[in-house]
Parts: sequence; structure tokens; C-alpha cells
Amino acid sequence: MLNNIETKWLYDFIALEEHRSFTLAAEVRNISQSAFSRRIRALEDAVGLALFERAAQPLQLTEPGKIFHAHVRNTLDDLEYQLHKLHGGSQYKNRITIAAAHSLSVFVMPHWLADVPDRQAMIFAIESIDVDDAVRNLKEGRSDFIFSFHNEELLSDPFRHTPMMDSMLYPVCACDTAGKPLFDLKASSLPLLNYTDTSYMGRQVNRYLATQPPTRFSVNFVSSMSDLLKRMAMQGHGIAWLPDYAIRDELARRELVVLKLERAVMKMQVYLYRLDARLNMASEAFWRIMQARAPERL
Repeated sequence: MLNNIETKWLYDFIALEEHRSFTLAAEVRNISQSAFSRRIRALEDAVGLALFERAAQPLQLTEPGKIFHAHVRNTLDDLEYQLHKLHGGSQYKNRITIAAAHSLSVFVMPHWLADVPDRQAMIFAIESIDVDDAVRNLKEGRSDFIFSFHNEELLSDPFRHTPMMDSMLYPVCACDTAGKPLFDLKASSLPLLNYTDTSYMGRQVNRYLATQPPTRFSVNFVSSMSDLLKRMAMQGHGIAWLPDYAIRDELARRELVVLKLERAVMKMQVYLYRLDARLNMASEAFWRIMQARAPERL
């Protein structure tokens, strides 16, 4: 029953998930390790679930523990927010944690956040991390949202999603003084600035490359960051596939040009994902705002 759970146990649970060590978490909570262990065990007894895989190194949440962590973190956030308001506080802000694909965090997130109502009551914590890490953080309740591309795992339970926009991935290169492509597409081999194989855009580009003769492109630079590839392309180092939202101004200024390669333009769908668990008030409000926005092209 809920009346058997003490709030301090919940903060113990949050600390242990963060530090993945009974010794470190006990130090942070300023109690002995034995007392800390008893409190974690008391919490597990109260909820009737094993929350941690104690045999794992480092310590890991169980599958029920991941869901429980998401609920607990947001419940405590809301509790602190409401108590602060009751005491007359006006500066406390609910935190919204978003793991975003790198290019989206750099080129798109500022646009999306610019007109969010009541932003003064929110703190947006945006982190650009690998998609696999982002999914793990979402499962374990350490992130509220993932802002990323099409992902089959995230499109099914226990996740929810809402479409945000469509974009296009274009092959581009720098221009000469006449505004023409710096590289001759009839050349036997073209220098390629490519993405890492594990990145979403890298997988899209590699599918296209698989349809081409092996000597058609010669990779001379690799990065997971589209803004870095854009800089390299603008300096004339090679051809890169870049998202439309990242090169709008450069195309308009004729600093980059889209190359006429057959079947080389790729459509990408962008989603906002979340765990199907209750979030704090600010995160739930942000979710409703995003759902109300019709998908758009940037």
C-alpha cells in the first residue's frame, strides 16, 4: 500500500539509480551503507517488486524498476514544485529533459522551443546522445522525451510518439565562383564526407551507396555530426548528404548546391517520443503542445 512507502525511500531509489552503487548512493544520501540497503529493500518489499538486478555490474534496474523510476522521478518533481508554490516560491521550475539527435538539437530545437507558452516556468535540458543511449535513458526514466528520426522500437509499446516534421536529405557540395558544383559528377570517383555507420543518416546514405559502383565515391572524412560535415563541404573537401533544415541559408547564399544525382534525395520523418508513463506537469504540458502542432516541413 502507498501508506507504507516513505518519501525518503524514493529519494534513495533515485540516488541508487543515478550512481549504480550502494556505497556511492549511501554517501550522497548521508547514511550508512547498511541502513541505505535496508531502506532500498523496504521499498522493494512495499511495492512488491525487485527494482534492481543486484548481480549485474554495474547495478542495473529491472524492467519493472525502469517503469517505476520514470513514475517516481516525475512524481517527486511535481511534489517539490507544488510544495514550493505553497510556500510562496515563484522561481522553482519543472525540468524537461530531451535527448535529441545532434542535427535536430542544433538546427531545429531552437525553432520548436521559441514559441512554447509559459517557457519561464520550465527548464529545458537538451542532450545530444547516441540513439541507443537515448532509448535506454527513456526506458529508465532519465529522459522525458527523444526528438529523433524514424525508429521501429520507439514506435511501439511501451513508448508513445507524435510526428513532428518531414525533411529531406540532399547530396550537396561547395560552389565555384559561378555557382556551379565544385566537383564534376562525371568524374570516375567523387570525394565523400560520410556519416558514421551507426548513425541514422549514415544508414540512409549507405543504402544509396550500396546501389552505386564501389569506386563511385571515395570516403575521406567521417563524422556523426551533420554540422561538421556541412563545414567540411563548404570548405570544398567533398560531397555530403545534409538535411534541408541545416542548409537552407547556405543554399540561398549559393555557398552550397544540391547535386543532380539520380535517386539520391531521401525523405526523413522526425518524431517526438516518450515513455507511456506519467510525466511531470511541465513535460505533460509540453507534450500536449507538440501534439497540437501539425507536422511541418522546415
